[in-house]
Amino acid sequence: MGILAVAALVVVPLVREYADFRRSWGLGRLAALGVTGLIVPALAIGLALALPFSQWPFVQWGVTVAAALAAYSLAVRAVEGALAPERVSHSR
Repeated sequence: MGILAVAALVVVPLVREYADFRRSWGLGRLAALGVTGLIVPALAIGLALALPFSQWPFVQWGVTVAAALAAYSLAVRAVEGALAPERVSHSR
């Protein structure tokens, strides 16, 4: 039962993020899925940065989550910045 709660804590926000990319950014299904999928390399970055803390699982988990959130946020902002000129030209 605990795994379902953790999955819900991860999946529900990602589904909302996907819907937001579709609605507010005007992305298609595949593009929104691609941007949401940036969580996978972000998680890999978090796991890699947390490896030195394997002796302390609580710290390792915290570093993994914090680094993954930071990497995902930076990646999404980079995509948003790359799309901004396109969105401005469509609104004219």
